[in-house]
Order: sequence, then C-alpha cells, then structure tokens
Amino acid sequence: MLDFLYNIIIFPLEQVIELAYLFVFRIFDNPSISIFGVSIAVSTFTLPMYFMAEKHQQNERDIQNRMRPVISNIRAVFSGDKRFMILSTYYRQNNYHPIYALRTSLSLFIQIPFFIAAFRFLSRLDLLHSVPFLFIKDLGAPDRLFTIGSLTINVLPILMTIINGISGTIYTKGFRPIEKIQLYGMALVFLVLLYNSPAGLVLYWTSNNLFSLVKNILQKAKNSKRIIYIVLLPPCLALTVFLIFVHRGALTKRLLVAFGCLIIIFLPFILKLFGLIKNKIKTAVDLPKTVLYQNRTFILSVLILLVCAGLTVPSTVIASSVAEFSFLGSYDSPLHYVLVTFFQSVGFFGFWSLSLFFLFSTRVRHGLTMAFSVFCFTALINTFIFQANYGFLTQNLHFSDSLQSPDIVNTLNIITLILAACLVLTLLFTRKRRFFFFLQSILLITVFGIGMRNVIKIAAGFSELSQNPNENNTGELTELTKIYSLSKTGKNVVIIMLDRAISGYVPYIFEEKPDLLKSFEGFTYYPNSISFGGHTVFGAPGLFGGYYYTPTEIQKRSGELLISKYNDSMRVLPRLFSENSFTVTVSDQPNIKNEIYSEYPDINIQNVKGKYTYHFLSRHKDLQDFEYSEVLHPQLIRFSFFEFSPLIFREFIYDDGKYLNVNFRQSVLMTTIDRYASLDFLPEITDVTEKNGNFCVIFDNILTHEPAFFQAPGYIPVFDVTDKGSGSFSEESHYHVNMAAFLLLGKWFSYLKQNEVYDNTRIIIVSDHGLDLDIHSSFPNNIQLPNGDELEFYNALLMVKDFNAGENLQTDYQFMTNADVPFLAADGILENPKDPFTGKDLKPQKEGGVTITTSHIWDNDKQGKFTYAIKKDEWLHVHDDIFKPENWTKITKQY
Repeated sequence: MLDFLYNIIIFPLEQVIELAYLFVFRIFDNPSISIFGVSIAVSTFTLPMYFMAEKHQQNERDIQNRMRPVISNIRAVFSGDKRFMILSTYYRQNNYHPIYALRTSLSLFIQIPFFIAAFRFLSRLDLLHSVPFLFIKDLGAPDRLFTIGSLTINVLPILMTIINGISGTIYTKGFRPIEKIQLYGMALVFLVLLYNSPAGLVLYWTSNNLFSLVKNILQKAKNSKRIIYIVLLPPCLALTVFLIFVHRGALTKRLLVAFGCLIIIFLPFILKLFGLIKNKIKTAVDLPKTVLYQNRTFILSVLILLVCAGLTVPSTVIASSVAEFSFLGSYDSPLHYVLVTFFQSVGFFGFWSLSLFFLFSTRVRHGLTMAFSVFCFTALINTFIFQANYGFLTQNLHFSDSLQSPDIVNTLNIITLILAACLVLTLLFTRKRRFFFFLQSILLITVFGIGMRNVIKIAAGFSELSQNPNENNTGELTELTKIYSLSKTGKNVVIIMLDRAISGYVPYIFEEKPDLLKSFEGFTYYPNSISFGGHTVFGAPGLFGGYYYTPTEIQKRSGELLISKYNDSMRVLPRLFSENSFTVTVSDQPNIKNEIYSEYPDINIQNVKGKYTYHFLSRHKDLQDFEYSEVLHPQLIRFSFFEFSPLIFREFIYDDGKYLNVNFRQSVLMTTIDRYASLDFLPEITDVTEKNGNFCVIFDNILTHEPAFFQAPGYIPVFDVTDKGSGSFSEESHYHVNMAAFLLLGKWFSYLKQNEVYDNTRIIIVSDHGLDLDIHSSFPNNIQLPNGDELEFYNALLMVKDFNAGENLQTDYQFMTNADVPFLAADGILENPKDPFTGKDLKPQKEGGVTITTSHIWDNDKQGKFTYAIKKDEWLHVHDDIFKPENWTKITKQY
C-alpha cells in the first residue's frame, strides 16, 4: 500500500525535484547552488498552488467568521441531540459541511508531499557527500557546528525553525489562535524531523522558508506585485548577463535560464500583450459554449497520456524481448515493471494533473485544457509516427546507435507538430465538440488496446519461459551466436578502438599484472603517439580513414558535407579490405548509423554494445538480484517521456543513457556492464574456422571511456567495491576501466592462441584520444601544452602485433599518430593501399610533424555543416618527441 501511494503521490514530485537539481547542477557544477536552485524552482512552481489554496482558505475563514456568532449561540443555548440537529440544519441552510473546515489546511496538504519528496531525494543524493558550504563541512551529514561536552548542536535546523516562526508570525496576523498554534506546531514538527538530517536537506528547507518569508512580507505590503517585480529585476538582469557573457557552462541550459530571466524582466509588457490577446479571443469566440470549457476534454487528454505513458510504451519495450526482462532480481514476471510504471503514470497524469486542474479557477482550466490537448496529440505523433531508428534497445534502455536524426527529419517533425497543434487549437476554438470527443475516445481505445495486446504477449511469453527453466533463471543460456570470424589458414586483421583509453597507464598495468605480458606477446607499444584532437569527433576519422580525414584536411575540403566525410572515414578500411577479398565484420563504430553500409552488402555489420548484458547478469546473480528494479523503476516512465518528445529533444532526455538521473550509480553500473560484457564474451562470440580465406574484424569498445571502480584483483564489476587493488593508480577510476579492458583483451588473446589463430593475426589496439586527468605529477612524461591542456588528453594509445611476432612486449618511441592505423593495417597485405573514396595514398604524412586541434566542441550536432566549428586559435603543431615541450607550438589557422 505504501509503495502504491509513493508511486502515485510522491514519485512524480521527486522527479520534478531531481530534474530541477540536475538542470542547475549542470549549469553551475556546484551542489550547494543546485540546492538553492531546486528551492527556487519548487517554490516558484508551487506558488500558484499556494495562492489558490490561500484563496480557498480565506473563503473558508470568511464563511466561518460569518457563521461563528450563530453557531456560538446554538452551542450556548442547546445541548445533546437537539444541538446536533439544529447545527446540521443551519449548515444545510448555508450549503456548508463541517468537513469543509479542512480547506484551511490546504497549504499544509500541499507542503507535506513536497517535503517527503525532497527528503527522499536529498537524503540519498550521493553528490552532497563530503561537499562543504560556508561554515558547513559536509552537506551529506548533519552540520554539527557546536559541541558542548557530549552534546552536538546542529545550528541549521534551528535557523530554519526561527525563519519559519517569523514567516508564520507575519502570515497569521489576524488569524484565530488555533490556526497560529497549528502553524507553530508544524514548525516544531519539522525541527524534530530534520534535526539530524543531512545539512543539504535542511539547507533546502531553510531556503524554502526564506522564500516563504519574503512572500508573506510582500503579500502584506501595498502594491505587492510592483514590489516583487522591482525586487526580482536586478538579480534577473545580473544573472542574464552572467550566464550569457561570463559563465562557460552548457550553452543550451544557460540560454534557457537566461530566457526565463528575460521573461521576468519583460513580464509587464508580456502581461499587457496577453491581456490584449485574451480580450480579442473573448470577443471573437463564445467561450462558454466551446469545448475548452468542458472538463471531459481535459480528462480524456489526461487519460490518453496516462495510458500511453504508463501502459502502451513500457509494455511495448518489454514485449519486444520478454526474456530479457524476466527473472530479474526479486521480480520474476516483467509485468511487475509495467504495473509500477502505470501507477507512476497515474501519479503524473491522474492524481497531480487532475488535482491542479480542479484547484485552479475556470479560466486557468481553459489554458490547462488547451495545453494538455496539444501535448496529448503531439506526444502520440512523436511516439507512433516518428519512431526514429536508434539501433537495438538494451535491457537497461540504452540504444546501440547514435540518437542524431537528419536535419530534414527533424524539420519535418517540427512542422508536423506545429500543424497538429494548430489543428487541435482550431477544433478547441470551434463548435466541433462531438467530433473532438469522438477523436479522443478513438485514440484512448487504441492506445489502451495496444497496451493490453502487449500485456497479453508478455504474459504468454513469461509463461513459456517459466515452463522452460533451462533458458532463463538457471544462470545458463543457450549458446551465443558467433559474431566475429577468424581463419586458422588465412590472414586475419583485427583493429580494436578503445574509446578514450589512456596510453600513460600501459606501463603501470603490466607492472601490476606481469602475468598479462604472456597474453600480449608480440605487441609493440608506441607511447610517443598523438591523436588529432581530444574528442572522438576529431580523433576517430583519422584513426579509421587515415591522414586525409584529420581535422586540417577535413577543413580544407569545405565543399563536402561534414557528415559525408565522417561516414566515409568510417568505411575506408571495411571497404578496402572487402574489395581485396577479405571477409569483413564491423561493430559499434562511433557516432554512425549502420545504414551507411547499406551499399556494401558484403560487409557484415554488427552491434554488440549492450547485447550481452543479460547473459552476463545471468552468470552473476549478485549483480542481477541487486540491480534491475533500481534502474527500471524510474527509467521506464522517463523512457515514455523520451518517446513523447520531439526528435531534437530526445538526445537531451536520453542523456547518454542516464535519462536525466542524478543518482545514477545503478545506471552507470549497468552501462559499464554493457561495455564490459562485450569484451568479456569475445571468446564465446568468436568463430575460429579452418576454411581458406582472409578475415578483417574492426570494432570499437567504450569501456575505457567512462570511469568506474572494479573489484580487484580481477577488476570485475560489482556494486560495492571493497578492494581497489594496490597499483600506482588504484584510487583512479579511469585506471580501473583501462585495466579491466586489458585483462579482458588478454583473455581473448589467450583464446586465440589456444585456437591457433594468434600468430596469423595482425592486431592493432588504438584509442581515438586520451584524457586530461590532472594527475601529471604521477605521469613522469606528461607535460602541459601551450594551450593549457595536459598532453595525456591527446596522447593516443597505440599497440601493434604483427604476423608471427612472438617476442615479448616491446616499446618503440618513434613518432606515431593514430592516423597511421589504416596504413599499419594494410601494409604488406594489400598492394599500394589507397582510400577507396578519394584515391589518396594511405601512407603516413607526418614528416615535419602534424597539426592537431584543441577544440572542445565534442558534439557532432554543434559542428558546421561542411567543416568543424574550430576557432582559428585552436590548433597546435607537434613534431618528433611529443613529451618535449619545445616540440609544441601554438599556431593560428583559418579555414
């Protein structure tokens, strides 16, 4: 029962608070400021509700004041049943019921669920742990500012209560004593509840009380609206200037906040304009007779959204692969996740939407009806018509492909939504009430029918799985499909890109794990290697395509679309080897869609990222039992909102698989397992054949991209790491993921040796770029570059094992770049290898050094249409030994 109430009442508010926190945190990157931001956002959001509640409370007080003399006389003169009968008659004559007295507590009823939601969110927020603020040492614990003997005094809760008391004194001026007692009593209750709570939570509630105090002072003043505007104007102006011209956070979020401030700055003019429009609409349309004023329109819109978000979308996801969502932890049936998501949707669209609707005045209801009707139709269009292809969806709702859609599709999506909104508004402002009601009814029946069909499919699939225990919860699955093929008799070329792998860790990895040297026999490590940029968008094209796809060359080719040049770079090696009679398999290349290979049917395209998570968890019950409800309970409803949103907003909501989740430790673990499992299962998905022929395997793995701690000594993913190892970088999470990748690749290489395909296989391990770890003192050769970045940011990992190379791991300090990879892969195998798209030679072009970009615009969407968005001073030139500062020069290039 408590879970039911939580999902309906508290969960939606907790999501609002979390999104507000995340939004502010990603602008200012400061947990303390984020708490104040959440307080301001929530207080502003609830302000209209408090005003409406105050209006109802004041009406109740007026009624009680008017009735009190008569009621007092009745109680003084009569007693027993006679008093009860006379009072009941008097209440009935005044259309009043004693239960209406609860209306005086509406503000409290609004406050309680927000308090519970904030308490749950902030008390469990990992980001607050060990974060100081002013005189508070740790926002994740009680402030404990003073200690008297063995007694610890928390000052912040006391300060909160004082502010609350002052605010209550101002607010209850002229109220009856019982109402004052009620308010002061609640202040003491909050003091008791929050006294030993984390300081971050108390700081949030203190901010709320401060906001309430200012509100109460202004409400009691004359010309309160003008005073509020004058008070808000200077900070809004200052914040707008700061965000636009000074702050260097996320541009989109800065502009959004600045836009909100500008709305406040120009609010008087906006209100005047709105008043003119409202009067014209009122004159042009007989509003009382339009569908806008019928509650059923709003209720039907809410029901459609509720069913679609809570039933149709999540059941569609689960029905697509019932086995993957079955027998997860303590919940066997995947219908559990549909049920939880449905109750969460009831909370969003049922309880809170309807509560707000009926709390506000008739005129506000008109606006809500219009907004929800438009949202309903646009959400359905996005969900069912614009189903973009993002590859396959993993068990923890991660996509295998990029979320970027072509500009023409995004434009078509926006135009369609605008036309749909105009159509809905036209129907709302005309007398097409029956047609609109009929249309909504059909849509409601349709989405409900789709959802129930999915539920039946899930139930049938789970029943079938339950009857065949050998393929679900025993921990053993059927044999995995072979993805990669290597020949015992021919030549094999394997290119492994480890995204953001850090070259400087390599000596320390083998120092900690000397047994790993046996697995890496024949490899040559090139520490003096450079990438052409610090991000995948700059480093990967040269890695896969050669020097003609480095940033300087791409900028020179300004007549070609950037996306075309990028896609061509990804296809250079697959096409080159395929056209020279190699059987080619490519998987998970960065930032592409598999459709770019549609013209090349002989090239085998695979996606393995996230494909083996279910298999991995089936063999690691400790992770499975703990994890999945923690991830899926909040994620599925957010996935519904992802589906509801226009295409241009989906990447923002997806948030690299975190779905705007602040407490994403569980989600991060699952993301890490997605990547870890892809390497862990390499021996089982590799087919060793004795057939004649040559094979080429190219894949990217991003385990090394995101930091995570693993359990030493095996460096395996667990939820609570108790042993981080004893190596030089055991406290560095980036080191852990790099170590794990090397251990897993070592296991695969041992498998290749056992199956006699190691010697006839050329293997290249390379990264697209490194990472500025700010630990240059730990890397003896790391230096600071002329632009202020660390060398390790651009130092590419490069290791090569040639055919029949059996010696121990060698180190070669010759100057290399990751754009050497295409030539290294083809050298000695293909005669005079050339880029199949341009006809250019693949030979290295680094005499005299190379020019790299220092641009930090990593997002493909923020590049130009034909060239990169690189500024003229974002270039460095380097030659020979990259570890010598004198070999680096900052240069200016304008393309």
